[in-house]
Amino acid sequence: MFEGYAGTSDSGFRAEVEAEQSMQRGEHLLALTTDHQHDLSGPAAHEAAVRLADFHHRTGFTGSVVTDLARLRRVLARHDPEVYPGTYVTCVFNPDKALCRPRSAPGGRAGPVPHDCQPLECRNVALTADNTTTLATEADRIDHRLRGRPVLPPLLHTGLARRRDAIHAFLTANGTAQ
Repeated sequence: MFEGYAGTSDSGFRAEVEAEQSMQRGEHLLALTTDHQHDLSGPAAHEAAVRLADFHHRTGFTGSVVTDLARLRRVLARHDPEVYPGTYVTCVFNPDKALCRPRSAPGGRAGPVPHDCQPLECRNVALTADNTTTLATEADRIDHRLRGRPVLPPLLHTGLARRRDAIHAFLTANGTAQ
């Protein structure tokens, strides 16, 4: 629906939404670099740390704070580390490893497709403490639903149990089991 109505309108709504999402990501990256919140785990944790350190170095945030959106937009345009914070995972985007079927964004660069994300299988995944907590909470919610009443149909029960077990295995394999 978004693509059909707002995506083709001359109003520029889609561009405004994408600009806002970019600004939100930029503010989050800025916080990661200036607050030194690089405590990441997961398959792409090292790559994320390298990219964020390079982003910090290139943008010269030492002693200065980006306070206006125009400057943040310019910084991202020049030195985008291609780290995309999310609720369940932080994507350290590498199109060669991406399972989300990357698409070209305006400007010709490929970008991740969050709604196709496969966080438990993808090698582009890094985890912040918040990501780990969210995944663990999701596994707990599933476990609670599996033990609840009324009893779930067998096929749904099996699918949810697999999902819970996959989350636990992923967290354990990445040293973040809670």
